[in-house]
Amino acid sequence: MSRYLSYEQMVQICEKINEKFIPDGEAFFEQVEELFNIEEPVTFQQFMVMTLKGLLSVVDEEIEKIEQKATIKPSCLKGCAHCCYFPIIVTQAEGKMLVDYIETLPEKAREDMKAHLKDYFSSYEAKIKDVCSMPFEGDFKKTYIQKQLPCPFLDTNSNTCKAYEVRPIPCRTYLNYCDPIVCAENDVPKEPFSYEFFYAFYMQALNEVIQELVEEEEFPFHYPQDLVTYDYLPNLLKKYLHEIR
Repeated sequence: MSRYLSYEQMVQICEKINEKFIPDGEAFFEQVEELFNIEEPVTFQQFMVMTLKGLLSVVDEEIEKIEQKATIKPSCLKGCAHCCYFPIIVTQAEGKMLVDYIETLPEKAREDMKAHLKDYFSSYEAKIKDVCSMPFEGDFKKTYIQKQLPCPFLDTNSNTCKAYEVRPIPCRTYLNYCDPIVCAENDVPKEPFSYEFFYAFYMQALNEVIQELVEEEEFPFHYPQDLVTYDYLPNLLKKYLHEIR
């Protein structure tokens, strides 16, 4: 007997989650309140990184609560990187915040990350230009995956994420509870479960934070454009890293 859930079992669990365990999003707005109650002095850049980390950590915590209620556990393991070849699409605001994260790393880690990304953009220049120009329509996800362009943050030697604590929300909300072999054998397997309903809560909370900061002199965003304009992660990282050099 398999120790993994079958597709049929996962469908039943999904129905149960949708029926009983969808949260109300309150945890995200509690996090926003905590952010604005911070007393120690921080730079604007540090605050935006804290915002990104804080809201993304709520996504993880809320998923764990659902897993406990539904008595399920991911079969995703460290070193499994099939979904790291999926298209990661984020807002311009998130792209800027990810670059802020890189800039606030300790010097050695920051230089290591920049060297990694420089090599990435050099090695995959043609492929990035090819697949990251596709419009977000039709069967673009499957086409993107078949091109096998890794995420900019993926260390392809160890199959681990170099920015795990701030990996974007699409990376956190796509989880497999069935046999992990389905991810190796299918471009877009039907078995994994998506917690994409968290995205609305996450974006509402992020909007609340940025809206509160619009009048600040150091405000680095174009509001609301940066929160409603999306692009592939490789495009945004390349653009914003280039701007700060």
